[in-house]
Amino acid sequence: MKNFFVLAAFFYAVSYTQNPQASDFKSFIKSIVPLRTDGKIAIPPHIRHVKLDIGLSYCAPMSQQWLLQEDDLIVFGFEPNPACVRSILEELTKFSGSWPLVLEKKFIGTRFFLIPCALGISVQKTVPFYVTANDCGCSSLFKPKTFPVKQVIEVPLFPLSDFFELFPFDTHPVVDYIKIDAQGADLDIVKSAGHYLAEHVIYITIEAEDNQYEGTVNNLAAIDTYMKSIGFLSFRSTCTMDPTYINSTYIEYAKQHKIMIFQQF
Repeated sequence: MKNFFVLAAFFYAVSYTQNPQASDFKSFIKSIVPLRTDGKIAIPPHIRHVKLDIGLSYCAPMSQQWLLQEDDLIVFGFEPNPACVRSILEELTKFSGSWPLVLEKKFIGTRFFLIPCALGISVQKTVPFYVTANDCGCSSLFKPKTFPVKQVIEVPLFPLSDFFELFPFDTHPVVDYIKIDAQGADLDIVKSAGHYLAEHVIYITIEAEDNQYEGTVNNLAAIDTYMKSIGFLSFRSTCTMDPTYINSTYIEYAKQHKIMIFQQF
């Protein structure tokens, strides 16, 4: 079963840029993420913790760090850049010597599931994506001001709420942590989650970036205002570098359950 999901994810990674999947989210992920008979995402009962890694970059180093620390964790990763997706799903040993952490293949299809799409707010099912030339980790839905652009491709885009609508909150009522690093699209992604953030998410880290891309409103003030409006409080942690927030509803829960968060470059 693990190999099935690895191969399915790889197939999507190499094909969706030429023929982006523009159907509903459930149809998009059904060959990538295991689903229950009722259509909800299937999460094994021994899994007690859930994290979302939005913007994986090369080799998904944050996901690797999390999975090494928690044996009962499952991670759902979102990444629209084909080069980054391939660096995770292919056996690219060239990264091992120069990249701080490389996602181990044993996690793929067991405790890590890669969903190759963009997240955000749009009436369009596919959107232009700017692939940067020198560092594809700088690629974005927004046109870079200074980074050279290698090509512009079409990628599928869904609101984060589409994922949460399929999430099995009946068995796993909370998501421990969401890390977003989306080159100017972070606040749009947060807003696209709708009511699910306030109801089910404990911690979230959001990159504040509105200087290097055109048309973004993703500065710290805008992020802070929105997060406070939905009940999140600023949270200072030595384990994160970008602005981090805790859900005021889950402060005691986080203490009692020792929720782990980590975001370092």
